[in-house]
Amino acid sequence: MRAFSHRLSSRGVASLLGCTLVFGLLSACSSPDPKREYVLPNSLCGIKISGTALEPFLPPGKKINAQPTSAVGINRCRLRVDGKIVFSSSIEQRDIDATARDVAMSAFGVNPNDTGTTNGRFVYSKTGAVGRVECPNSTVAEANLWVTARVPDASSASGMRHFIEEYAAATAKSGACRRL
Repeated sequence: MRAFSHRLSSRGVASLLGCTLVFGLLSACSSPDPKREYVLPNSLCGIKISGTALEPFLPPGKKINAQPTSAVGINRCRLRVDGKIVFSSSIEQRDIDATARDVAMSAFGVNPNDTGTTNGRFVYSKTGAVGRVECPNSTVAEANLWVTARVPDASSASGMRHFIEEYAAATAKSGACRRL
């Protein structure tokens, strides 16, 4: 049985070392994971919300800003990171008999067949959610407030549920109920 022997010429050794060196430098010089350079917001267009509730939905970037818009019966808030819309939410007035599944039917990012809570107040998915706001001492008998949220890219359904529940509670404590 003959032993296998392989000789590398000086040129082969140099080539092998060069490739190893180049690969090592490329690995060392590759950019680190992108980081979030902005501070997490503590409100959505005037509604106080924890940064931790929003964190799972906000991508890395340098700058974040909120863009509020209003129309009859609806207030929207869009968050932009480096100019790109990354999160949208709304506070909407709906008929008193509207259910979470009814609201989900016209909301983006969530549909009526997505997961709902046992109390019927929330429907949520990996890309959106709706929730009924329980306004304290509401004197308006013909309408309810609803909050919605959506993201352009799939995320965590449980994170979306956590967010929409916190957003509904924060909206109830805000002046939004008095403007109903």
